[in-house]
Amino acid sequence: MKKLRFIYRMEIQFSSPVNSHYFALRCIPGDCSRQRIALTEQNIYPADYLARTKDGFGNIRLSGCCQGPHETFGYAIAGTALTRGMEAVKEPLHPMYRYPSAYTRPVPEIAVFAGKAEKLCRKLGKKQNLEKAVCVMGMLYEGFSYEPGSTDISTTAGEALKQGKGVCQDYAHIMTAVLRYMGIPARYVAGLMIGEGYTHAWVEVYTRDGWYGLDPTNNLHIDEYYIKLAHGRDYGDCVTDRGCFRGTAGQVQKIYVKVEEIKNDGNSGGNETAGG
Repeated sequence: MKKLRFIYRMEIQFSSPVNSHYFALRCIPGDCSRQRIALTEQNIYPADYLARTKDGFGNIRLSGCCQGPHETFGYAIAGTALTRGMEAVKEPLHPMYRYPSAYTRPVPEIAVFAGKAEKLCRKLGKKQNLEKAVCVMGMLYEGFSYEPGSTDISTTAGEALKQGKGVCQDYAHIMTAVLRYMGIPARYVAGLMIGEGYTHAWVEVYTRDGWYGLDPTNNLHIDEYYIKLAHGRDYGDCVTDRGCFRGTAGQVQKIYVKVEEIKNDGNSGGNETAGG
């Protein structure tokens, strides 16, 4: 197992005061068989009320509100994670992960990609779900370009695949859509990875051993350097900060993420590779 130290900060600056601000956050990683979390900081500001529950997908959700006027809203989450890598998480399969969702509709571009993937899998003799998923990941990594700013949070898998470029959210949506079209259950994952930068997104595919993670943006199996925040059918189920308020203010959001390995001798270190 690896021991990671993580910091996740988000702040929104409003151009003028807002009030009656209700929010739902998925910014705290939870425990599972491949990660054990110990929080050292949990600061949500401002917040008159805060409740910690689990959503319908099993993710930790913080719900709350701030009634009074404020021009800043944010959170700071920090802690350590004991992680295992390249390991399946045993959970029952819910049928919803077999079917299309808002971001993963089976448009013609997805169908064509899936057909090519099936052909390659037959040629290589790949029959198991994980083997096929690795083939899809390799095809996507080779044929899709990482380009920040080319898409936004509303871009669907089909739209991104048609233009041939996007960010980690798009890689995850395309791979999820293609796998489901091929009859392989898959789900979207939001989380953190080693380095300094932003949040990341990847895919979990259902195998005979449970849910197994693959990162199509980097063509990697999920190892000890990833920390999971949330999973769902697509990005819409994993939004880390969602809210509504009264006011007509503009918003500027800043996000800072840092994940580093804590060495056995007590010194900090690790690779400095930013996420997608």
